[in-house]
Amino acid sequence: MDRFSVFSLVFYPCLAAALALGIWGGCGREWSRTLAGLLGGVLLFWGGLLAAVGLYFQTWQAAPDPPEEAFSDGGSLAFVLFVGWLPGILLIGATLGLSRWLSVRRARATLG
Repeated sequence: MDRFSVFSLVFYPCLAAALALGIWGGCGREWSRTLAGLLGGVLLFWGGLLAAVGLYFQTWQAAPDPPEEAFSDGGSLAFVLFVGWLPGILLIGATLGLSRWLSVRRARATLG
């Protein structure tokens, strides 16, 4: 299995679950559900991205006759560790906001 397939097998399920948590948090009216959806989604996105990048490099290093770049680049894993939560906040926040907007709009449509 190549390194891109390993990345995809780990990251995309985590992304789907994180988006589902954002939608779940946006459909509720209580602030605890919204906060749980946002924090859970961001942590799941961030953890999935971190695990996928780590497995990507492990798979690349385990390949027969890997190039030097497979061993010399620890910066991308450190970058994901410290900055990987930013795209998670943007993506899950947008998902949560869109879900909240659609939920309020649907509630108003049924009332009148």
